[in-house]
Amino acid sequence: MKNILFATAVCSGLVLGMLGCSSDSGGNATSGGTTASGGSTTGTGGDSGAADDQVELFSWWIAPGEAEALQALFDVYKSAHPAVHIFNAAAQTSNDARALLADRLAANSPPDLFQESAYNIAPLYKATPTQFQSLDALVDQLGLRDLIIPEILADVSVDGHIHAMPVNVHRENTLLYNKSIFAAHNLQPPTTLAELLQVCDTLKSAGVTPIATSDQGLILRVMFESLGPASMGIENYRDYFSGANLDQETAFRGAIDTLANIMDKYVNSNASDPAFGWTEAAQAVYKGDAAMFLHGDWAKAYLVQLGWTPGVDFGVAGAPGASDMFLYGVDTFAMPEGAPHPESARQFLETVASPAGQVAFNKLKGSSPIRLDVPKEQLDTLGQATLDDLQKAKVRMLMPSRPVWDDAFAAFAMNKNKEALYQAFVTNPPAPK
Repeated sequence: MKNILFATAVCSGLVLGMLGCSSDSGGNATSGGTTASGGSTTGTGGDSGAADDQVELFSWWIAPGEAEALQALFDVYKSAHPAVHIFNAAAQTSNDARALLADRLAANSPPDLFQESAYNIAPLYKATPTQFQSLDALVDQLGLRDLIIPEILADVSVDGHIHAMPVNVHRENTLLYNKSIFAAHNLQPPTTLAELLQVCDTLKSAGVTPIATSDQGLILRVMFESLGPASMGIENYRDYFSGANLDQETAFRGAIDTLANIMDKYVNSNASDPAFGWTEAAQAVYKGDAAMFLHGDWAKAYLVQLGWTPGVDFGVAGAPGASDMFLYGVDTFAMPEGAPHPESARQFLETVASPAGQVAFNKLKGSSPIRLDVPKEQLDTLGQATLDDLQKAKVRMLMPSRPVWDDAFAAFAMNKNKEALYQAFVTNPPAPK
């Protein structure tokens, strides 16, 4: 998801955000699983003289829910371009996809497209600008400047130029809940932090685990993103994590207190199990072992893959106390200089940005479209509600991410040292884009 994880790797002098681990935020990755493909691999790219009859891309979307969403994009593309072979090279290698992509970019033998989180576009471009083609002309040709959500367009731009095509918007401050459990205990989804604690107390008294989570650092950080805005206030939270105002000690310590209280009283007892990640937490809600999950909405796609119907078996809402704040991650595709099949690659980016491509992909990925004009009725009821929240949000913000923060949350799960967690942010504060 995740991505959802915005982890970065340094390889061959290039900072890469490709993820090769399993279970992430904003766009989860695994080292194996279902392959999204337009057919068998017929080449590795890098042949500048090759005919524009294929598209080779690198994507970490190979886990359940992700692979199906990427395949849906492929299917829309193939319906208009049946003679073009499109495939995900990252899903068809047993090697480290990050290192392979880094090596190929460094050797000027790139794929046609590669997936990247919007948060990484600016630092990557500034480090190696030749790895990104400008997409200004394509965006203008398609008339997208007035159709893509303005903040998202800014997220993929550097020095006024667009360097990646956004694919989707994942909400990171999300509450997912088991509707049967809520109905059995006459509960409504909480809309404030106080209501969340009341619901937790009711469920705990009834012998139900209120919240599923994992002690993995990234998962706790995402949960903090759901609790922090309600505790700090959305303006304070925005100003702190945008780097506009870091003088937030009292408010930030209060948010840590809120997280500590939740973790101490209301989460599953096996959260510290090393094998218990975000998919296991989602499964706990699915199985009825826990009532709620504070995580990114990529978990929605996973619950659907498990067999649940959105709005019937489970609900999704903005995190309690901050529903008018939309904290998000954006996945993109970038076209490197020297892409061997540029025309086919541009046509695929057209598909990515098209209403049909947006609906096909986001219905399965659990995320929201990037466009303001996508027919909402083509999304499921929860997708429609989330898109409404995105478009009407008082604050829309791309969330920063740092591995050191995830490490600090993982350490906090073990030692419960609030001061150490606070100091991790003092020492490594958010910075403006």
